[in-house]
Amino acid sequence: MRVLGFDVGFGHTKIFSDGIKEKFPTQIAYAPQDQSVELEKVNVAGTEYVIGRDAKYSQFRIEIPSAVELIRYAPIILRYVYVKCGEFEKVVTGLPPNCRGYVQSLIESIKSVTNADIMVLPQGVGILYDVAEKVADEAVIIDIGYNTVDCIVAEKVNDTWKKKIARTLENFGTMKAVELMRDVLPGSFSMLKNWSASRLLETFEKGFLHIDGERVDVTPYKKEATVRYSEVLLSKIRQELKDSYRDIASVVVAGGGAYCIDRKQFGSNVLIPEEPEFSQARGYYRAGTNDN
Repeated sequence: MRVLGFDVGFGHTKIFSDGIKEKFPTQIAYAPQDQSVELEKVNVAGTEYVIGRDAKYSQFRIEIPSAVELIRYAPIILRYVYVKCGEFEKVVTGLPPNCRGYVQSLIESIKSVTNADIMVLPQGVGILYDVAEKVADEAVIIDIGYNTVDCIVAEKVNDTWKKKIARTLENFGTMKAVELMRDVLPGSFSMLKNWSASRLLETFEKGFLHIDGERVDVTPYKKEATVRYSEVLLSKIRQELKDSYRDIASVVVAGGGAYCIDRKQFGSNVLIPEEPEFSQARGYYRAGTNDN
């Protein structure tokens, strides 16, 4: 059985399967009618879309600001994956812990483009599947996404992991670190103040930008933002989890935002999985294969 780990985030979509590991921006646009342009297109119910990086070349972009839109457009993103990678018999994906009421809506939405079995887990649980063999019998999973941070406290009881606490921290994701970098930029970078969030995120991730053809390094400001972001995020996590954060031996930080933290602030016992942005998708894949 072909199983797909399908992690759709507000910033990027990550997919993982046997021999497959890919990441692309969660961006959708209606395909332009100009037949001379060379864009990867996907047809869903008679409408053509462009997905990922190609979407920035269309003036007809679709915004995805919340879970509602993510559920609505997940089938289009999955169809794009199918075009690139072939079809799957099982698709494992997830929703933030505070969106569990949308599970059936997501399943029905995805079913509009596939006959595969659909499995929906709380975001963060995929990471737990990915690192289960590397942590103690209790663990705090911190999944840092584009907009949100999902925190799960889990305990292993009779060889089965049980969720004890689940929290979603709105507006504490990677974009918080990007906003902090924008705040510490000097006046000579004033033009960045008005850049779009996606363009600023790209600059943050690369650590440089080009101005009039000249490469300009922003890593000192990124480093300062990382320190500030870690302090702000850790304070919020401790506030939400209270003593649960201090009492548990294993702390796992994953998601694309794992690259944005000052690791030493999270303690000596923190585990950051290899390629942390793929941890969730790897875990989804593992959950799907274990469930067969």
